[in-house]
Amino acid sequence: MYEKGNKVIVKITNITPYGAFCRAGKADGLIHISEVSDYFVKDIKDFFDIGDEIEVEVLDFDLVRKHIKLSYKNCHPELLKTYDNEIQEIKAAFKNLNKNQNKTENIKNISKTNENE
Repeated sequence: MYEKGNKVIVKITNITPYGAFCRAGKADGLIHISEVSDYFVKDIKDFFDIGDEIEVEVLDFDLVRKHIKLSYKNCHPELLKTYDNEIQEIKAAFKNLNKNQNKTENIKNISKTNENE
């Protein structure tokens, strides 16, 4: 019936602050707010209206309860964050602090030391 990774068309039946409920055939589904976008979603109603028919990806299907966990963002690459997997080298420095030394001033000195290297 519904298998993980399949793309299906669903109809939005209700919207709550934490997700959108939908209907796919004879099964009920939920698109949790975390599956709408990788970016911050202030209001899920900015993405869906009741009655919308949208394409989603099946994350999980409970055969007994006939309930589907769905992802909207997996069908819409523009909603996924991309990460640069390249490791970047940074320079770091440690310096002992004296009890009477101003910590803020010491941080400025460390920064200047790193810039001169």
